[in-house]
Amino acid sequence: PHQHTITVRYGETDQMGFAHHANYLLYLEEARTALMAALGVPYGDLEARGIGLPVRKANLRYRAPARFEDVLVVSVWIERVGPASITFGYRIDRPADGVYIADATMELAAIDLENGALCTLPEDLCAGLERARQED
Repeated sequence: PHQHTITVRYGETDQMGFAHHANYLLYLEEARTALMAALGVPYGDLEARGIGLPVRKANLRYRAPARFEDVLVVSVWIERVGPASITFGYRIDRPADGVYIADATMELAAIDLENGALCTLPEDLCAGLERARQED
């Protein structure tokens, strides 16, 4: 899996001092866009081709809290590549003490940015993503 490091910022914490649950979706997105860039498919390039990848489904399980200044490692991988969607898997860990923070899956649908309609992923993109999935 691709690993992306994130440090919890003060503004991401709630009154209890924990990273607010909504921020985990941002952590996942940051890791996912870093993975796509590392695979040579930055989101900007997809958008230039007229393709968007909005989130269609997200499943996130919190296992332990993260706090201000915790350094987290978000591991992300491709679980499935369909003709018009990509499913990513995630795991968030805090390496300092080995705590397993959260895990998630997220499905993104391919849409035509011109009209917002579902579209198929280009063959070259599907092939590249499928190769990356098999290498994980």
